[in-house]
Amino acid sequence: MSGFAIAVISFKRGRAYLLNHLVNNVGSFVFGYIYVSIWRSALGESQESSVMVTYLMVNQSILWVTMFLSKGAFIPQKIREGTITFDLLRPYNLLYGSLFEVIGQGMYNLLFRSLPIFALGLMFLGVRLPEPSKVLPFCIVLFNGFLISFFLNYFVGLWSVKFLGASGAQGLYYMLVNLFGGSFLPASYYPGFLRRLMPLLPFAGMNYYPASVYLGSIGLGIALAHQVFWICVLFITAVLLTRRLLRSIQIHGG
Repeated sequence: MSGFAIAVISFKRGRAYLLNHLVNNVGSFVFGYIYVSIWRSALGESQESSVMVTYLMVNQSILWVTMFLSKGAFIPQKIREGTITFDLLRPYNLLYGSLFEVIGQGMYNLLFRSLPIFALGLMFLGVRLPEPSKVLPFCIVLFNGFLISFFLNYFVGLWSVKFLGASGAQGLYYMLVNLFGGSFLPASYYPGFLRRLMPLLPFAGMNYYPASVYLGSIGLGIALAHQVFWICVLFITAVLLTRRLLRSIQIHGG
């Protein structure tokens, strides 16, 4: 089965919950509205406030592509059900299958979750559209942010291969992304050494760099240099860990 076919199946699976997701989008927009209201209260009706509104809502939209993907790239669920054994019998490895399965989910989230939330931000919160010259760079950096998110989620899945549970690793993942991803706070607002550390970490490639490229505050070259470096590091790590952990896999179901 080609990677495209795997992605299509995953996309169609998401459509079964379309109505639930559309309702959930309203809740996600409300959270974005709360964050925007806090920043407007702190900054007033200034140019900086307008920039922060756009930064926050762009991030609130793309969280469904760069953070809220399937927990552990679907692997913990397969461990519980025992269906991971079928994945190991397929003519492609676990990393390849998981990537395209999450790509299908990411495309679904982009169309039916990210874009509706962004549209609500445009209509009700005054979110600014990007300059035409920034659209393609933003899309490229967003895709790279998705890849970084996939690999980090995949590591959570590999954790469940080793320890038959992913709750601890998943909680750590969310904590680190919320702290260093820059989805609610750009690097310039971080205190002390964190202001220099945060842009260097892989988590910043998921949200901080895409939103910054959207606004034009960071160039495409800088964002790509950061993201490509971490994609290569995470890919090599994922390949090595997959080979090692799948030698003695255990399952719950079956």
